[in-house]
Amino acid sequence: MATKRGNVFYVKRRFSGVGPVYKSLGTRNKERAKTLEGMLGSLHDQGRFDLVRAFNDGELGIDEIAEHYEASKIHELTDRLAREDVPLSDAIDKALQTKEPDVRSSTYASYRKGLEHFNRYVGGDTLIPDAFTPDQIQGFKGFRKREGAKPETINNDLIGISVVVTYPLEKGWLAKRPKMKRFKTKVRVTYLEPDQLTPYFAVVRRAFRPIFQLLVGTGMRLGEVESLRVCDLKLGDDGARAIVQDSKTDAGVRPVFIPPWAAAAVLAHIEESGKSGIDLIFDIPRSTIQGEHKRACKLAGIHGYTIHDHRHTAAVHLARAGMPLDLLQKQLGHTTIQMTMRYAT
Repeated sequence: MATKRGNVFYVKRRFSGVGPVYKSLGTRNKERAKTLEGMLGSLHDQGRFDLVRAFNDGELGIDEIAEHYEASKIHELTDRLAREDVPLSDAIDKALQTKEPDVRSSTYASYRKGLEHFNRYVGGDTLIPDAFTPDQIQGFKGFRKREGAKPETINNDLIGISVVVTYPLEKGWLAKRPKMKRFKTKVRVTYLEPDQLTPYFAVVRRAFRPIFQLLVGTGMRLGEVESLRVCDLKLGDDGARAIVQDSKTDAGVRPVFIPPWAAAAVLAHIEESGKSGIDLIFDIPRSTIQGEHKRACKLAGIHGYTIHDHRHTAAVHLARAGMPLDLLQKQLGHTTIQMTMRYAT
């Protein structure tokens, strides 16, 4: 039901497929407000989410929608939205603004860097339908290759382009997602053997040891370990499990097996620190964790090995211990079994 704010009526309602809508109806007349809100509800029920969304986003005014609705010409607005002449530069800006809250700053910077190259090649004034053609994508790959960019770098650029494409698809500015064939690249897999892990853990200081033992024992990502809470740990007869937040899975979480030796270290840390319930298991700044890792590698004589490589170490050792590949895929949170096949022994 329309609500009054000052002298003007507003629609304040949640529409499925659109989300919450709180916008002025531009009228002081209660009956007119009721009619306009009913019109929005009718459009939504007809499946014209694009028009309700356009009103909510300020792309269409309520009077313009009403004029076309009352004249039975609402299809003209729908066609106009689908044909909207949006230049590539604007789409990039809007897509990045939408994406920024959901990704890390380093990931956001990677997207932006790749898109700067694409914008430079295609031209920021090029309209959306003309910017994302198969010829443009292939041409861009050749353009970056001639500039000396490595296949891995060009693949990262394509990931950024794919992120931007999602935005005009949702807006109806593109009919379908263009194909983006990436270069086949050799995946770098660096891991530590047991005789290298021994000196590494020997020089890691006691306060940091549980977090590195959890990384090496499970293959969890550092961000996943950092967000782990005491209540996320599950102890059972068959060993310990952690319920990990994972945005790549449909459920949003995945169970992770924790080897007994790593579980014992984590549980001892929890007990010593007096943590419980929703407390974060580890509250050490990332820069401090990274600094300790570099220090330990230097003292142990290990070169070119990153914190992320602990994930590879865990995968190799779990595979060697007999964990089936399908379970290892779930353990690591891989989207495809091909990614896990790298660790087949």
